[in-house]
Amino acid sequence: MPGFFKEHLRPLAGSAGLHLALLAILAGAALHWTSSQPPVELAIEGYVVDSAPPDRPATKSQRVEPSPKPQGDSVPPPEPAAEEATQRRAQEAAAAGRAAREQREADQRAERAAAERRRAAEDAEAQRRAEETEARRQAAENDAQRQAAEREAKRKAEAEEVRRKAEAAAEAERDAALQRRLAAEEEAGAAVSAGVMDEYRRMLAQTIERSWIRPLSARAGLQCTLLVTQAPGGTVMDVTLGACNGDAAVRESITNAVYRASPLPAPRDPRAFERRLEIVFKPTE
Repeated sequence: MPGFFKEHLRPLAGSAGLHLALLAILAGAALHWTSSQPPVELAIEGYVVDSAPPDRPATKSQRVEPSPKPQGDSVPPPEPAAEEATQRRAQEAAAAGRAAREQREADQRAERAAAERRRAAEDAEAQRRAEETEARRQAAENDAQRQAAEREAKRKAEAEEVRRKAEAAAEAERDAALQRRLAAEEEAGAAVSAGVMDEYRRMLAQTIERSWIRPLSARAGLQCTLLVTQAPGGTVMDVTLGACNGDAAVRESITNAVYRASPLPAPRDPRAFERRLEIVFKPTE
């Protein structure tokens, strides 16, 4: 309210002054109009009572007519200048009334405009507060999403670290298994070197010699190197002769002996089995 009076002080003061001026003009006009009117003549009617004795009838009282006033005492009619001044003052009073009404209407319009400005300012402030609230809500939502993304990234990083550790452990286990296999192969090699392989080759040479049909051209001191390819189970797949001091008939007879010995016997130790064998065929005399 103090702000309202401060904002409309000048319009209110002007309106009050205009109202006071209008009242003063109306009071002066009324006073002048009252003083300029001629006095009103009153007619008085009366009866005179005769004071005669009772034996004498009383006469009817005569009507007393008011005596006319002398002509010099009559009030002259108002002059035209006074009437014009009265009309002018009445017009001024009417104009002042219209001005007062217009001022009141202007004041009301100003008050409505000020109220509309206040409402617009209040609406703008409410809109600003709503936008600030929405901005805070959006910021909080973005912060929550960022934190959730950071937590998810951390979880994925931890899971990736666990996966890498598991792969490293599996790789270590594979390396250990390879080392065990190599150790087993080395053990097998040691077993071969211990004579198992030599024993297996001698057994194969004896099996081939039992299947050999000696030709007439075979002489003492015969020695041929055989390259034999066998399948699992001992089935002979291919035979090739290397160095051999026999003739063609002897070489063919030895090749036929290898095929007739198929399937070849298995070694005593399965680790001594080989798909490609080099056998020295040296028959006994």
